[in-house]
Amino acid sequence: MQVHTPVYAVIVGHLGHLSLNRPESINAIDLEMMRTMTEALDGWAEDPAVSTILLDGVGDYGFCAGGDFREILARAAEGMTIGSVFFRDEYRLIAKLAEYPKPIVSIMHGMTMGGGISLAGHVSTRVVTDRVKLGQPETGYGFAPDGGATWRLARTPGEIGTYLALNSVDLTAADAIALGFADVMVPAEWIGELTAALEDADDVTAPDEKVRRFAADPGESTVLVRRDWIDACYAVDSVSAILERLWAFSNDEAVAGLRAADSNDPEAAANAAAAADTLLRLSPTALAATLRSVRAARDGETLREALERELRLARWFTTQPDMFTGVQALVAQNTDSLHQDVLPEWQPADLAAVDMADIIGAMETQLRHSVFPRGLGIPEEEPA
Repeated sequence: MQVHTPVYAVIVGHLGHLSLNRPESINAIDLEMMRTMTEALDGWAEDPAVSTILLDGVGDYGFCAGGDFREILARAAEGMTIGSVFFRDEYRLIAKLAEYPKPIVSIMHGMTMGGGISLAGHVSTRVVTDRVKLGQPETGYGFAPDGGATWRLARTPGEIGTYLALNSVDLTAADAIALGFADVMVPAEWIGELTAALEDADDVTAPDEKVRRFAADPGESTVLVRRDWIDACYAVDSVSAILERLWAFSNDEAVAGLRAADSNDPEAAANAAAAADTLLRLSPTALAATLRSVRAARDGETLREALERELRLARWFTTQPDMFTGVQALVAQNTDSLHQDVLPEWQPADLAAVDMADIIGAMETQLRHSVFPRGLGIPEEEPA
């Protein structure tokens, strides 16, 4: 009887190859997968036979749909303190990948969402295929971008990271490279050859150089074209103020000296109106917390500091109704066509009713079990 392995961890030549292997769930990450990957990475870090790591995912649909929120809901129902276990272990793995002493090449194809971007997006060489679809969908299910996402989003040009985080915008390969989410686009039909080149122990070329042999022009970023009106409308510190600017701009009023007719985006007014409509459908609590979190990541934070703050916020979200309402709605939408257009009932339903003091307090409250409790290295497992 063949045993299913949710992560393949094999050595081919001098390459340590990690493949996420839950294609039926678009490789959504669960605790077992995190721990398998962590164990393999720990072993390969000290193995002189392994010089490079390749991280990819099995299946045609995508590299990784993010964290397995079905598992989070199940563990919450069992009474587990999921903020101390699931998110903590995920963030430690992300830090390990980001700080790994050997080159890591990640390949993002198809759907790559949330935690999938965080796994692949902090390594030394990040590849996207021409069929990739990236996104931070968290505000759509009552949560906030995490796993180092706010650190990355805060470093995009202008206010684009704020726009991406709040509006759960999907990105193409061209967008991903232009905005700093990836380094190289390799056409999907060349990925087999790229993998073979990385596995070739006789070719001592640096892995990043091997990857760039297969690079292709990703084209123009459609999101970057929108930057002028995004900068104008999102450069304020409340979601309500952003909405006001979007509505004004879409009605041909000048916002920060810019009118839709003068934008580099030929569809500026329509796109701004659509952005406002999107915000009105999303969790007010998640939007307010996300904006605050992305702003905090701008203030000289390191990736580790961002992970610590995101863990505090993630744990707080597990005590709020919107995350569970949103995830349950997401699961229903993915399994039952009758729920496709049913919006979650957010609590509160109005931005004005969101308690910002509660959100700020959650972000600043120190936890007993942090991502890096001793501040040096990534610690061994501790009791939850």
